[in-house]
Amino acid sequence: MKKTGKMPYNEKSDTIMMNEYRKRIFVTLACLLTAGAVFGADDFSIQAHVDQTVIGLNQQFTLSVELSGKGANSVSNPELPAMDFAAFMGSGSSQNIQFINGKMSVSKTISYHFTATAAGQFEIEAVKVIHDNKTYETDPIAIQIVSNSQQGTARSGQQAKPVQGSGPAEGDLFLRATVNKKRAYQNEPVVVTFDLYTRVDVASFGLSKLPATTGFWVEEFPLPQTPQTRSEILEGKQYTVATLKKMALFPMSEGVKTIAPMSVECDVRVRKKRSRSMFDDFFNDSFFYGQTQRKALSSKAVQIQVLPLPETGKPDDFSGAVGQFKMSGKADKTDAKTNEAISYKIVISGEGNIRTLPEPDVVFSPDFEVYPPKKTEKINRDGNRISGVQTYEYVLVPRVAGLQKIKPVRLSVFNPKTGAYEILKTREVNIRVTKGSEMFTAAPSGLSKEEVRLIGQDIRFIKTETPVFRKIGRIFYRQPLFWIILIAPLLSIASAFGYRRHLNRLYGDVAYARGRRATKQVKKRFTGAREYLKSDTQKSFYSEIHKGLMSYLGDKLNIAESGMISEEVRKLLAVRGVPESSVEGYFGCMQTCDMMRFSPSGSDEEEMKKFLKKAENAVSDMDKYL
Repeated sequence: MKKTGKMPYNEKSDTIMMNEYRKRIFVTLACLLTAGAVFGADDFSIQAHVDQTVIGLNQQFTLSVELSGKGANSVSNPELPAMDFAAFMGSGSSQNIQFINGKMSVSKTISYHFTATAAGQFEIEAVKVIHDNKTYETDPIAIQIVSNSQQGTARSGQQAKPVQGSGPAEGDLFLRATVNKKRAYQNEPVVVTFDLYTRVDVASFGLSKLPATTGFWVEEFPLPQTPQTRSEILEGKQYTVATLKKMALFPMSEGVKTIAPMSVECDVRVRKKRSRSMFDDFFNDSFFYGQTQRKALSSKAVQIQVLPLPETGKPDDFSGAVGQFKMSGKADKTDAKTNEAISYKIVISGEGNIRTLPEPDVVFSPDFEVYPPKKTEKINRDGNRISGVQTYEYVLVPRVAGLQKIKPVRLSVFNPKTGAYEILKTREVNIRVTKGSEMFTAAPSGLSKEEVRLIGQDIRFIKTETPVFRKIGRIFYRQPLFWIILIAPLLSIASAFGYRRHLNRLYGDVAYARGRRATKQVKKRFTGAREYLKSDTQKSFYSEIHKGLMSYLGDKLNIAESGMISEEVRKLLAVRGVPESSVEGYFGCMQTCDMMRFSPSGSDEEEMKKFLKKAENAVSDMDKYL
C-alpha cells in the first residue's frame, strides 16, 4: 500500500476536539466576565427618558429605562408608575457589555411603548427598581400631549428638525458649566467643565469669550482639537454633548468665588422653504436650499464657597501647600571619598498644585560643599485630577573625612481629604567619607553631578611670562559676517514667536484657519480641473471649478457650504466692501459652471482654458478684498 502522508479522518476524534475547544472558550469568557464584574464594573444606576416630550394625541411614544453598573443584566424588571394618559402597547429590551481599558461596563435598556390617549400637560413619575435591597429611582419626566400630532414633535433619538426657516427650539441648544464640587478649601482644585448640549445639527462653533479666572491659579486640561461627543439624558431628554473646555481652578483666597460665564457662537443648520420655481427643481443644489443660523450661547456663572484653612493644628512652618503629597530623600551613594561628587535628590509627588510648593529647607553639614539644586517638574492632568512630581537634585562635595549626616527634611502640608495638617519628612541619610587623593575644583551653580565631576578634570595653568600683543589687521566687528551672526538669533526668535502666534490662532480661531486655507484649497481644485481639459470630461471640469469657487467663499466668510444662500452671501460681500462688479463676475462664473454641468452641448478645449483663466481672475480679484 502506498503512503499518502495524511492521517485518516476520525469523526469521533474531531467531535471530542470541538467539544474541548468550546469548553475552553466558555471558561475563558466566564473568567473575563467574572473578573470584570469584580474589579471593573461601575456602580449601579438607573435613568429614564422619552423619545419625544411633545406628543400628538393617539400617537405612539417610547419610555426607555436604562440600567447600568454591576448587576444590571440580572436585576428584576423596573416598577412603572401609573400613566392614565397613555395605553401600554408592549416592551422590548437590549443588553450591552463592553471592556474598556480592562474595565467592564454593563448596561441594559428596556423600552416601553405607549399610545397617548389624553391631551394636556402630564408628568411621568419616577420609575423604581430594587437592587441589593436598595430602591433606585429615576427623575420625573414632563411631557405634553397635543391634539395636533404634527406640532412640536421632537425625537431625542435623532437630531431635531427645526421648522422651516426657524432656529432651534428653547432648550435644544445651550452651554452648561459644571463643577466637581461647590465647597473647597483655599488652594484646593475645583474642576470646571464647559459642555455644549444640543439636540439640533451644529455645523461649526467658535469660542467668543473665555471665562475670567481672576483670583484663581489655573491649570488647563488638554482636549482634542475636534471635540468628542457623547449621549446624555437631562430632564428626560437625550442630548448630544461635547466638552469645549476643562480647567482646574485653585482659589487663592477664601470667600464666595464666582466662575464667570464662557460664550460661544454656533452655526446651526436650519431648513429654508423651497420655492416652486422650475429652475429650483432642475438645479437641486444645497447652495440654494440649505442655510445656517448663527446662535450666541453663554453659560451661567457658577459660585463656589472657598473655606479658609483651619487655624487648629496649623504648624509654624506651614507655607500654604494644599494637597495629598509624599516626600522622599535619597543619596546615590552612602560611601564616598573626599572631593568626590555626591547626588542627593528630594522627590515630592502627589495630587494638588505642585507648582506652588516651596523649595525644601535642607540643612547640610558645613563639611560639604553644596551647589544650588537643579529643579525638574512634571505635571499630570488625568481625568479630574491634577498631580505631578517635583525633583530637587543637590550636588554635594565632601571636604572632610568621617561620618557625615544629612538631617531629615520637613515639609508641612494641608490635606483637604482629611481636613487636617500633615508633616512630611525624609529619612536621615548617613554617608561614610574616606580620604581621597584627588583635588577638586570649585564649580558654578546649577550643575548636575556629572557636570560637576567633569569640571575637576579641567586644569588651567597660570602663565608667568608677559604676553606679546600684535596689531590686528582687520577688525572683526566691522565685517558684515559679525553683524549677520549678531542679528540672526534675534530674527530667529522673532520668526519663532510670530509662527507660534500663527499656530495658536489657527487652533483657536476657526474663521481665521478657514480663511488661511481658502486660497490654497481653490488652487488645488483648479489644478485638478486642468486634468479634465477635454470635451468628453467637460462635466467633471466645470464641477471641479464650481466646488473650488464654493469652498473659497465658504472658507473666507466662515460659513458652511451646505448653508450658503446667494442673497445672504451677496450681503456679506457688500459689508466687506467688495465692489459689485467683482461680485457679479464671481457669481457669473458659478452660474456658468451650473449651466455647463447640465447642458447637453459641449465646449472645446480652448473655451475651457479661457474659462479657467476667467475663474482664476475672479478669485484673484475677490482675494483683494477678503
